[in-house]
Amino acid sequence: MKLTHVLAFFAFATIISCNGTSSKQNVKMEKQLIEEKNYPKTNNYPEADRSDSDMEKDFVNAYNDSDKKELTALNAIITSRDWVVYNDNLGRPIKRNRIAVVTAQIEDRCFLQHLFFQQDAQGSNYGKTYVSDVYGWKEFDCSLKN
Repeated sequence: MKLTHVLAFFAFATIISCNGTSSKQNVKMEKQLIEEKNYPKTNNYPEADRSDSDMEKDFVNAYNDSDKKELTALNAIITSRDWVVYNDNLGRPIKRNRIAVVTAQIEDRCFLQHLFFQQDAQGSNYGKTYVSDVYGWKEFDCSLKN
């Protein structure tokens, strides 16, 4: 086997090991993060202003796929009744935002984070949902969500 083949294989294996972290590794990293960050505590668990399982899944996926992700979100709570639509000077929609909360649980500790989700206008429709702003994780008593 040539040295270039060995190096190429090593580089490929390194890429896989960096990008393909297992859920056990993610949990370990998230546990480390919550110990380092010492998130503030809250006694307020938000009520949903609207229930829409498809939108909630979309929000969870948008957060977990974003570069703003710290903890893995498990659920979303839609806390704004409607989308807020922003228009240009001619009245054409350019984007829309909605506020929601995502929740995470690491072992017996629960966390929530308020976020703005955004969709950009694309003609007569809106594009893919993404996270535009985050407001920091807070720890809460897990019994509040029941």
